[in-house]
Parts: sequence; structure tokens; C-alpha cells
Amino acid sequence: MNVLEDYKNLWVYIEAVDGKAKSVGLELLNPGRRLADINREKLIAVVIGEDVYNVAKTAIAYGADEVILVEEDEYKEYSTDGYVNVFDKLVRKYKPSTLLIGATNNGRDVTPRLSCRLKTGLTADCTGIDIDEESGNVAWTRPAFGGNLMATILCPNTRPQIGTVRPGVFKKIKPDFSKKSKISRERIYTPKEGIRTKLIECIEETAGELA
Repeated sequence: MNVLEDYKNLWVYIEAVDGKAKSVGLELLNPGRRLADINREKLIAVVIGEDVYNVAKTAIAYGADEVILVEEDEYKEYSTDGYVNVFDKLVRKYKPSTLLIGATNNGRDVTPRLSCRLKTGLTADCTGIDIDEESGNVAWTRPAFGGNLMATILCPNTRPQIGTVRPGVFKKIKPDFSKKSKISRERIYTPKEGIRTKLIECIEETAGELA
């Protein structure tokens, strides 16, 4: 079992496509700010990809206190094996209390694999997030039983608390591009033989607006 007191700070994954941030990650910095403040934690953005330093600066403009940046050639395109490896190593090193990820195709792919590796809980496709006043845990709200009712889920015994949130649930704050914050580079490699998939063709989505 995790030692819960060892885990702190709220992370938001800023998904990048072609060197630009997907809007859902920037949207999540808004509720992330409020939840981090309630628990007196830092709001930290995680950016993974190739040539995504500008995405890190964008995350700061939209409210992140700090950014953890992983820039390597093998992460130019999303892969399950590569990105799970990055998240796994980052979480084990920094021990965040909470991880917010957009419920995109990639977000829905990486989170269940990550939660299994870390032996922690995952709440998928949330439409609301808050802090449970009594316990300080994140209260994840999502549709249940075919959407006939809304369930609130807590993850009281393990860390990090992981949840995916649907795009468009929250609004982005007004950015401040004059803001400067710490960007920490992490060198994490995934061997070619460790990535078992190869991108053949990319079809542009109509949803998932880029910032």
C-alpha cells in the first residue's frame, strides 16, 4: 500500500499534437488550480513529445506553477508503450497525489495501463471533479448505469488518484504569456524494441480543438 503522505502536488497532462497543446489539457488547468489550492499543493503540467517546449510555455501561461518536460525523438507520435513508460517513471520519481488527463483517444488508452502498473485507482470519463471536504480526496463525478445517474468516486487508499475528464467540461482561463515558471527537463528513453506499435497513417480529428 502507498504511504499517502509521501504523495503531493496535482499534475495535469498537456497532450500535444504537431507541437501544439490540445485544448482539454489547458481546460483542466482551471479546475486543477482550484483543487491544488484547496489541498495546498502545486499545480504541475506534464508535457511529452518532440519539439514541445512551446507547449510547456503555453501550460505556464494557462496557470501551471511548474512544468515537467520530456522531449525525445521516440515520443514525436503517441505510443502506448512509450508514454506509459514515461508516466510510470515520472510518477515513481515525483509521487504526485493526483493526475488529471483529458479523455481523448490517447488519454483513454494510457490511463488504464498506467493505473495497473502503479496499482492505483482510475475514474474514467469524468464530468465533474471536486475535493471531498472530510477526507481531502478528489471526488470524481461521472455518469453511471447508462447515464441514468451520476456517481461520485473516491480513491482513499492508493496514490496517485487518476482520472480522465471529458473535453469541454471546463473552460480555459485567460492566458498570461508574460508569466514565467520553472520547466524541469527529464531524460527518459524507451528503446525501439520496447515500442510495439508503429504509426501508419494519421487522420485529423474534427473534435479535440488545439490551443
